[in-house]
Amino acid sequence: MTKRFFKRILFSTAIYDFFLSRNDLSDILITPDDPWPGDSVIGESIFQGDFNLSSKQKELESQKLLWKINNNSEFWIEEIHTFSWLRHLKAKSGALARKHARKLIIDWLKKNSKWNESTWQLDILARRISSWTTNIGFLLAEKDEVFALALKKNLQKQIKHLNLFTSKKLFELLDKNYSIEISSVKKFKILRGLTLSGVCFEGGESRYKKSIILLKSAIARDFNEDGVHISRLPSTQLAILGDLVTMRDIIMAAKKDVPYFLSSIIKKSSHSLRFFRSLDGTLAIFNGSKRENKLVIDKILNVADGKARAKGPLTLLNSGYVKLQVPEACIIIDSLADNKIFSTTPHAIEVYVGKQRLLGSCGSSFSKNTEWKKTLRSTAGHSTLSLEDTDAFIGADKKQKSYIKRFTKDGSEIIDLIHYGYFSRYGCICSRKIELGNNGKSIAGLDKIDSKKLNKFFIRFHFAPNIKISLSLDKQSAVLLTKDQGWRFLYEGDALLNLDPSIFIEDDGRINNSLQIVLSGETKKTQTSILWGLERIS
Repeated sequence: MTKRFFKRILFSTAIYDFFLSRNDLSDILITPDDPWPGDSVIGESIFQGDFNLSSKQKELESQKLLWKINNNSEFWIEEIHTFSWLRHLKAKSGALARKHARKLIIDWLKKNSKWNESTWQLDILARRISSWTTNIGFLLAEKDEVFALALKKNLQKQIKHLNLFTSKKLFELLDKNYSIEISSVKKFKILRGLTLSGVCFEGGESRYKKSIILLKSAIARDFNEDGVHISRLPSTQLAILGDLVTMRDIIMAAKKDVPYFLSSIIKKSSHSLRFFRSLDGTLAIFNGSKRENKLVIDKILNVADGKARAKGPLTLLNSGYVKLQVPEACIIIDSLADNKIFSTTPHAIEVYVGKQRLLGSCGSSFSKNTEWKKTLRSTAGHSTLSLEDTDAFIGADKKQKSYIKRFTKDGSEIIDLIHYGYFSRYGCICSRKIELGNNGKSIAGLDKIDSKKLNKFFIRFHFAPNIKISLSLDKQSAVLLTKDQGWRFLYEGDALLNLDPSIFIEDDGRINNSLQIVLSGETKKTQTSILWGLERIS
C-alpha cells in the first residue's frame, strides 16, 4: 500500500508529466484495422448524446459532455475512457461524426492529458491507444493540424507510460489480484496496445520486441492444448482472439514475420471457439459467459482464418467439453473430462433445437458483482444435478475424478459421464447418460447417484425466458411451448417434479424472468436413478 501511495504521488507531479512529455514526435507508419465491427445505429445514438454501453445508458444534455457524468459503475468508467466506442462513430461516418469525435477527445485531453489513477490504468490506457490508433484515419480526415498535434503528443505520452510499466511482474500482480478471465483480458489488452505502439510508430522496435516476449509467455500460460482459454469462458476466448488477430495483422502489415506461436494459437483458438457456437450462431453460456453477437463472432473468426461458419470440433477433451449434434439439435455439455480442470458445473447442459435455445444456465455474469458471479457460476445455476444445494468439486472434493465415454447407436448420439465431485463430503458418485435422437426430436437423460448416505438431490432444467411451461395435473410431466414448437418433459423415478421461478441474464446485464423444472428427492437407496426426457410434440 505504501509503495502504491508513493507511486501515486510521483505520477501526479509536474516532474513526471514533464518526463512523459519529453518525446520526439514519431510518425505513424501503419494504421491497423479494428477487427470489431462498428454499428452505425449506436454511432447515431452517441452522436445524439445517448450512450448505451452494455445497459449502462446515459442521455447527455447538449452542453454536457461524457466525462462530466457522475456514474460510480466501474464498467462505465472503464468503457468511456477506452474510446472503444469510436468504432461506432466511424461506422456512422461523415464530417459531423468526425467533428463530434474530435470534440469528445479534445474535452477528454483538457481533463486527462496528465496521469491520473482511474483513466491511466494500463489496460484502459492500452485500449485507448489501440482505439485512437485504429481510428486515426477517421479522426484526422479533416486535416485539423492543431487537433492532430495534440492527439499525437498525448499518444506519445501514454505509450511511454505504458512501456515503462508493462512487465512480467505486472502480469503476475494482475493474476494475483483478479480472476483468471479478468486478469487475462487485461494482459492481452495491454499487450495489444504495446504491440501496436511498437509497430505503428516510428522508433518502436524495442517496444515491439518486449511485447513479443511477454505475449509468448502469456499465451503459454492462459491457453491449453485445444487452444481454449483456461477460464473455459467462450466469450473471454473470443475477446482475446480479437486482440491476437489485431496483433498478427499489424505485424503482417509491417512486413514482419509473424511469430509461429502467435499464428498457431490463432488457428487453434478459432477452431476450438467454433465448438461453442450454437445453431443460431451465438456462443454457449457456461459459468457466466456471454452469448455474444453472431455478426461479431463471424467477423472475428473470418479475420482469424477466413472461415467464419466452418465446422468446429465435437469434443474438447483437454478442456472438458463435449457436444452432441444432429442437423436440427445440439447439446453442449460440461463433461469435465480432464481431471486437471476445475469446474463447479459438471454434466451441465445447454440444449438448442433449431435456432431456439431451449435450456441451459442462468446467463451472463458480465458486469455483475461478486455475489452475482458466484450464483451464476454455481452448480444450481446450471442445468445439472446438485446435492444438498451445494457446489460440486469444492473443498475436499476439489480434485476428485471424472470420466467420459461417447458413442453412436442406431444414429443417436450418446454420452456417458461420471464424476466424484461430491464423494468426500457426501459419499456419492454421480453419473449422467444423455442420448440425442438422430432426428433432433427426442432427448433422453438418466441421472444416477450411488450413495452410502441419505442426501437431498436436485436436478434442475433452467429454460429460456420465452418458453411457456405448464405442469400436468399429476405432476408427472410438463408441456413446453416455444415460438414455433411444442415439447413434452417426462420423467420416471423416486422424485418430485416442481415448476419454480428462475432467471436469465442477458449479455447487457438485463434480468429476464424464466422458469425451471426441478426434480428433487433423497438418496434413500444405495443407487438412485432418475430417467428424464424431452420429446417434440408439434
